[in-house]
Amino acid sequence: MRNTRRKRPYQKRWVKFLPLTTVVLVCSLSLWHHSQLEALHSKTAATTIMPIKKTDVSAVDASKQRRRRGRRLDSFAGLNHTIAPVTVPLHASSGTHHVQMYIGSPPQRQTLIIDTGSRLMAFPCEPCRSCGSHASKKYFDPVLSTTDNMPTCGSCMLEGISKCSEFSTVGNVKGVKNKKCIISQKYTEGSSWTAYELEDLVWMGASDHKESIGMEYMKMAVPYVFGCQTSEKGLFRKQYADGILGLAIHESSLVQALYDARSINRLAFSLCLTRTGGSLSAGGIATEERHLEPIRFTPIARDHGWFALTVERVLLGSVCLAGCYSKDASPSSGVDYEDTVLEAFHGGKGTILDSGTTDTYLPQAIAERFQKVWSRLTVGLHYARRKYKYSYAEYEKLPSISFQFANNVTLTVDPESYMESVSTSTTLSRDPWEGTRELVNRIYIDEPTGAVLGANTMLGHDILFDIQGKQVGLAKADCDSEIYHGVVDTGR
Repeated sequence: MRNTRRKRPYQKRWVKFLPLTTVVLVCSLSLWHHSQLEALHSKTAATTIMPIKKTDVSAVDASKQRRRRGRRLDSFAGLNHTIAPVTVPLHASSGTHHVQMYIGSPPQRQTLIIDTGSRLMAFPCEPCRSCGSHASKKYFDPVLSTTDNMPTCGSCMLEGISKCSEFSTVGNVKGVKNKKCIISQKYTEGSSWTAYELEDLVWMGASDHKESIGMEYMKMAVPYVFGCQTSEKGLFRKQYADGILGLAIHESSLVQALYDARSINRLAFSLCLTRTGGSLSAGGIATEERHLEPIRFTPIARDHGWFALTVERVLLGSVCLAGCYSKDASPSSGVDYEDTVLEAFHGGKGTILDSGTTDTYLPQAIAERFQKVWSRLTVGLHYARRKYKYSYAEYEKLPSISFQFANNVTLTVDPESYMESVSTSTTLSRDPWEGTRELVNRIYIDEPTGAVLGANTMLGHDILFDIQGKQVGLAKADCDSEIYHGVVDTGR
């Protein structure tokens, strides 16, 4: 198992969060927005966030915080927020896609995995003596931020996830009693991390620090609660990314926070991924100009949690593997007339789009059929996940894999996406090559139930995760086009 190549922990609980800020933080944030917008109108972009007075949220009754949430949102009314989607660049490492997140004042940057399969944002914080070395080299230091607030026992914001630990010694901050809200996350392959709740201003940006603290990005800053990690084990200590940004469906998600703050006009985001990066757009899609086909929509099968889609058919090349009807089957098709494999795609978690998982995992119920048809279509090439040296003639025979969802929406995954070059300097394409290339198949057919469509199935598609409309939009797209320069007004 390679660095950052792991399955998400699917035994999760999705719970309701408490509100995010105190009245002092809200009022200060509103003043900050006004001052920054005035700077924008005068074409004098601000380079730092105005300090916000720290408040001991433990002194505020939790029930009062709940009632204040509505007033916090009202404080944003009338502000000149953009209503167009905001697009930020992504970069990829080892098949995993990352966004640059800016936190606090003055802002500190962290590189986070974009993960539609989870909903927490977390990364290491000072002091962390058991965390690894990651992309940013430095951990986030709460002491340096003038805008952070640390929830304590009695006012924990991640209700049902955090646990009150009055005697905890993790993440000690000078002058704060050890009554922290502790978060622990364990993963199926053995990795884990521990953190405590912290709230600060956050926004997504670019790799260029100066550009990211300009108004096009910084006006999207919102107060947000995340996990300040104090320990990492397993792959988390070794991975490239500093941490993770969960984007699953939940009222505590960052996209929801942006929508509540009226920084975006639709509760939605989109991903357009490539082998080297791509883009993330908050509030919708960046532009339809890069689409190679009309976008089509299929309903989301869950009200919260994962982006589960209803699979109606699965094809390998032109041969039906699941959702087959008698008219589709024939003695030469390699499938039976009676089809029950489709049920496996609907079991458990269902079939989910998970950008935080590098590869794609299909239910083991399809394995026999998949291997049989694969061998026939490739004229004798045995399906295997091990490395294999392919001639171009052999590579040309590899079939596409198509998933047909409800509303007759199809996601087709070509060999360029699911096959991976062992050499990091080689990018797969349909261009002929001499000799052989060592490749490995990143489609797995051993998931107990349900399916995980990972980042490799999303490559070359603009995918709109429309939470508000309870649907996912799919369109083949030129995701290499550079359209991410802050706000992109598409009129949507």
